Amino acid sequence: MFYVIPPNGEVPFYILEDCVLTRLNYLRRLHEETTDEFDGKFEYLLENSAYDEIGHFVLRLLACVSSDLWIYWISKESLLFRHRLDNTSPRQLYKLFKQIIWRVQLYKGHGNATETTLIEFCKFYSQPLTFKHLVSNCQNCNEFVYKVKFEIVPDLVKERELVLNNGYVITPCSTWKKVLQSLFCTYLINELNLMKKQAQYTVKRDLRLQFLSEKVQSYLFKEGTVHGRITIGNIDAESERFPPCMRHLHSVLKSRHRLSHYARLYYSLFLKEIGMKLEDSIAFWRQEYSKPHTCASVCSHNWQANEKKFVYSIRHMYGLEGSRRNYRTPGCDQICAGISGTTYEGGCPFKDFDVNTLRNLLHASLTEDETEKLLNNVAIKSPEMLCTGFLKLVRKDNADNAAVNSPVQFYQRIIG
Repeated sequence: MFYVIPPNGEVPFYILEDCVLTRLNYLRRLHEETTDEFDGKFEYLLENSAYDEIGHFVLRLLACVSSDLWIYWISKESLLFRHRLDNTSPRQLYKLFKQIIWRVQLYKGHGNATETTLIEFCKFYSQPLTFKHLVSNCQNCNEFVYKVKFEIVPDLVKERELVLNNGYVITPCSTWKKVLQSLFCTYLINELNLMKKQAQYTVKRDLRLQFLSEKVQSYLFKEGTVHGRITIGNIDAESERFPPCMRHLHSVLKSRHRLSHYARLYYSLFLKEIGMKLEDSIAFWRQEYSKPHTCASVCSHNWQANEKKFVYSIRHMYGLEGSRRNYRTPGCDQICAGISGTTYEGGCPFKDFDVNTLRNLLHASLTEDETEKLLNNVAIKSPEMLCTGFLKLVRKDNADNAAVNSPVQFYQRIIG
C-alpha cells in the first residue's frame, strides 16, 4: 500500500500498459465517487499484488516528466491510499505499520526527515496499548498525541485544523489516518523529486515509455477526461476556484445574464472540459438566457425564442452535431492574443484589464498585500507567469514551478 520497494521481474508491455490505464480509470472513478461504474480488471488493483505495484511505479516514473500528471496523480493516489486505510482490518493495519518500518529502514539508506518520521509514527502507533486503542473506539479523542514537524505535513498545516506548537503539528490519535495520508503525499513528492532527473533520461531513451507517456497524457488531458464534477447546483461555489479569466466571465454572466459570442463559446468549452455534463450545460444556459438582460448591444437573444439554436450549439461543442469534433478550451496564448471589439468581456485579466478591475478580481481570493505584490509585477512579467503566481498564492504552495498555459490546467491544479 505504501510502495517503498519497486517490483522485480519481467512483464509483457501490453500488460504493463493495461495496469497503468486501468489504475488511471479507477483513480478517476474514485475521485468522482463513481467506483460502482468501474468495469476494468480488478486483479490489476489488488493491494500488494505485482500488478498493483507495476501500475503505481510506472505512473510514478511518468509523473516525473509531466508536471500536469504529477499534480493530477499525487492527489488521486493519496485518495486511493485513504480509501484503503478506511477499509483495512486491524490485522492488516498492524502488518502495514510493520512493513513500512521494515521496508523504509531496509531500502532507504539516506534516512531523511520524512522517512524518519514515518518510522517513528508507525512504531508509536504499533505499540500494543496504543494500537489497541486505535482500532477499538478512537473517535474525536486525544488520549495519545503525536508531534510532527510542520514542514513534513504541509497539507495539514494549510487546513489549519490542528494545533501548531514550536514548529510541530500536534496530532491527536483520532487524526492518525489524516497524518499517515499526509506523510504518504510528502513521501511521494520526495521520491518524485529524487527520481526526476534520471526518470527524464529513462523515458526519453525508451520509445515504449514515450508511447505510454503520450497515451497517458491523451487519456487525461486530450480525450475529454474531466477534472472535476461541475453541475448546475455547485457551479457558483466552484467558480471561486476558476482561473481569473473564467471567474470573470461567470461573474459577468450572473450579473447580465448574457455574454458576447466568443465569451460564451470559451466559457462553454471550459465548463465542458472541467466536467459539466451536456444535460447540466443545457440547463445552465437555459437558466441564464431565460432571464431579462440589460446588454442589448452584446447579445439580444433569449432562450424562449432561440432554444433550438442554443441546444444545437451546445451539442456541437460536445461533439454531438456537425463535424463531431472534440472542441477544446483555448489556451492562454490564444486568449492573450485577444478578440477585438468593444463589447467583448473576455481576454486575459493580467493583460487586458485595467488596474482597478484586476485589483477587484484578485482581491476576491487574495489579501490586500498579496494583491498589491502581484499588481506590482504586471508590467515586468508575462501573463502566464502572473497567473502561475496567483495560483501559488491561492494554493499556498510553491512546489511546482511550471507556468500555467490554459484555464483547464489552472483549475486542474487547484482541485488536484
